[in-house]
Amino acid sequence: MLRGILPFVRRRSSFVVIVVVVRQYAIASASDNLIRLYDLATLQPATSLTFHQQRISKIKLFNDQFLFSASEDGKLARWDLRTPTAPVQVFDYGRPLSAFDVNCNDTMAVVGTLNEEVVRAAELGFFDTRQTRLIHKFEESHGDDVTEIQCHPTLPSQLISSSTDGLINSYDVTDFDEEEALLAVVNSGSSVNKTGYFGPSAEYLFCLTHLETFSLHTIEGDLLCDYGQLKQLDGVDFAIDCNYDPNSQRLYLETGSNSGSIGIFHVNIDELQLCQVLQAQGGHTDVVRSLYWNHATQSILSGGEDGIMCAWQG
Repeated sequence: MLRGILPFVRRRSSFVVIVVVVRQYAIASASDNLIRLYDLATLQPATSLTFHQQRISKIKLFNDQFLFSASEDGKLARWDLRTPTAPVQVFDYGRPLSAFDVNCNDTMAVVGTLNEEVVRAAELGFFDTRQTRLIHKFEESHGDDVTEIQCHPTLPSQLISSSTDGLINSYDVTDFDEEEALLAVVNSGSSVNKTGYFGPSAEYLFCLTHLETFSLHTIEGDLLCDYGQLKQLDGVDFAIDCNYDPNSQRLYLETGSNSGSIGIFHVNIDELQLCQVLQAQGGHTDVVRSLYWNHATQSILSGGEDGIMCAWQG
């Protein structure tokens, strides 16, 4: 577990939305539609990736070599971090993208869209990554904005999606029949903010809603535990994300306060156990939006609305 955390470097940029880390770089997606790469050792700026014309909704790493970025300009871009001057692939869906993921064997990219009201409902789109070819669309799975897509960590045809319609859907897209592909549905009862797999075989799901409620479910859709409102916890104003450590097989809940502190909880059945509060002079002063936790090195990188990235080391 993390102990004695102190921020050692910080650098200001625009509103920091998402942070991820590879061996060489700390990477931040900001509110100015740029992706910034920083030297991981010093957090000094290295380069900026310029491509997207509208808000960047998600960035994700794949195998430490590739970075994917999705935007409301309708494009999903793949960047090779060895030569990050321009995207090496572009998947053009033609609708504002709100979520995406790439499956475990890098043969399929899945994108989710915003609900464009009268024009078109939210969709899931499936691309063949080897040809940037659109394979199929799911047009009836969600009735509102898609907020999260996660492909199964070991099964290339399985994935989950969540939406502001309150649903978390689990699919097997071996045949791309929308009705047959739907394996299970979790109805959270409110708009879903984040969801993801956890467990030794990715057999469970967590659910964080925009009402700041938290619950755990089996992949078949059964409720394991409902923790209710997280705002009832001391010092917690909102949830940031959940993080699963495969080595200890522990699930952690990451929370934030409006003043910039970060709380980390062990997630146990019927109990959330506070492990660590990250707050120090020179750290965040506003809402923390994103947190990347490297369990192997016991280090955390966080980014927030104050335009600051903080590196925390155990």
